[in-house]
Amino acid sequence: MSIRHNTSIDFLFDIDNLRMGSIIYSHLNDSLLLDKSLIASQFHGVSDIELHSSLKQYRDFCIAHFDELLEEVSPEAGKLRLFVGENADQRILKQGAFYLDTVIISDPLFKLTETDHKVTSAWSKAFDMPDPNRLNRSAVVQAAKTLLSCRSLVAGDYVRFFPTTLENEAPAELPIYAPDDGFESVLPPHLLALYKKAADVRSVIASPQGLLIQPHLTLGRRIHVDFDGMESGRAFGYNLVEQEVTSWNRESGRARIAMRMPTTPPSRESFDAWVSQSVNSSARMHFELLRSDIRWSARFGSQYMTRSRFAASVLDSTELVSSNSIPSSTSSGWLNLDLTIFDNVSMEKLLAARTDEEAFRRFRLQLEKHFRELRLEADPEKRRHKTENAMHELVDIQLTEVDSAIRRLKRKGVLTGVGAVASLAAATVTSGASLFATMCAAYAGYKTFEEYRISAKESPAYFLWQTLGRKRVQ
Repeated sequence: MSIRHNTSIDFLFDIDNLRMGSIIYSHLNDSLLLDKSLIASQFHGVSDIELHSSLKQYRDFCIAHFDELLEEVSPEAGKLRLFVGENADQRILKQGAFYLDTVIISDPLFKLTETDHKVTSAWSKAFDMPDPNRLNRSAVVQAAKTLLSCRSLVAGDYVRFFPTTLENEAPAELPIYAPDDGFESVLPPHLLALYKKAADVRSVIASPQGLLIQPHLTLGRRIHVDFDGMESGRAFGYNLVEQEVTSWNRESGRARIAMRMPTTPPSRESFDAWVSQSVNSSARMHFELLRSDIRWSARFGSQYMTRSRFAASVLDSTELVSSNSIPSSTSSGWLNLDLTIFDNVSMEKLLAARTDEEAFRRFRLQLEKHFRELRLEADPEKRRHKTENAMHELVDIQLTEVDSAIRRLKRKGVLTGVGAVASLAAATVTSGASLFATMCAAYAGYKTFEEYRISAKESPAYFLWQTLGRKRVQ
């Protein structure tokens, strides 16, 4: 099948001769959604009806070929496959090009195919909020650009897309929660305390440009709740409205409720209670989204990777409330590696270097090998020794070769500018007391972590990726 394109990338390979690495492109190659000229013009001349129709066709295709897409992200021997959820961009893909085998990303275009929801549309219209069901052409353009820019990465088996947001879509009838404890029991107390400590709550105001997040929290009726800034891209908004039950049918369980947004601020007492409840509710949703990512990662047979230190702290937290009941072996084993990255180099050059330089392939091979050995080791003392040996092998030998390869590429002019340093930390769970271990065991179909570890013969793990600073490479 031919691919519409304006220019070919001579540096890396002829795009017409690529082995297409995913069936999504077999559909999108004939869709206006990946037409470069239309993307460049923000789909000028394409009606909303046409664009909606194309999105629906893509949605139907993904759902009809769900099992085939799942097969595309299945494990491969000797390769470390990492699931990063929705929080992936060109920058993280560039940074990991030398060091990661395969990155699995939640399909950004499929997320935009969710069908209209009457409740959210009515709510947005009533309270002067952006309509979430309105076609967002900018979002479609950005998602299409992502799929276009990653087409060669998918063909090279570095990137895979999967429609994970399908399970997060709102049900036809939205539930209404009315807890009598302000959502204080939504999570174990020690875990909820983590969220409360990290919560950043700010006021929101409506403007002709949309809703604007303010730098501080003041008395009002709109707020924005976040836990880890831009690290996860997950934040939550709330409106404090006045409600009145106008009718109630006990037999059907249905009620008619009138809501209105007053122009006057609430009392300080009701405001503080509402903010507290909103933080708790946000904690529950943040945790559910994190748990969804872990569930998908387990289903893919991959490892989970996050850029959020807060998310890592949640995964490291214990399932049990009483700390004195946690076995001493609960602590995770870590591999901490500082890696040289180049944000300002084109992806094409990075992939060419990834292919040409054997040092990068050997590093990825050894990282997967040592990491697998650590996950297979149940004895804490033996794991400690293996971690030390792995760090020696990876830092003193493999990364030394990588640095030599980077210097060669610098001399050739393939890599230019000042590099930066990224930290790749691999955490291996050593007991079933952590939430992460418990979730992995449950999603694999086991009642306890120990049953999971004995059967799977390896401990679950995840990665934390962070950019640290600049590094000059000679």
